[in-house]
Amino acid sequence: MLGDTTIVVRPDNEMYMGFHGKFAIHPFNGRKLPIIYDAILVDKNFKTGVVKITPAHDPNDFEVGKRHNLEFINIFTNDGKINSNGGPEFVGMPRFKAREVVVAALHKNGTL
Repeated sequence: MLGDTTIVVRPDNEMYMGFHGKFAIHPFNGRKLPIIYDAILVDKNFKTGVVKITPAHDPNDFEVGKRHNLEFINIFTNDGKINSNGGPEFVGMPRFKAREVVVAALHKNGTL
């Protein structure tokens, strides 16, 4: 989640038509995440029909990143800790500890 660069919806999903071209704000690092269309990755019948994209850390997201010319943000140091791209409160945390902290923070602020 800390390396997310965009949010993707299907172009034929009427529920999200008005969001294309707008932005969401990343809850931890304040990065503006553009909301774009991608008919290949997103299954509108699966859960919300919305997918967050982390091109530098996921093979499917990598393909979306290439298709849409997205930014690829590496949030890891060579030894698997969070670097400054992941957000100031996570810098230096081992990746699995950061996952726990992210989940706890999302629970605390009511978004998970």
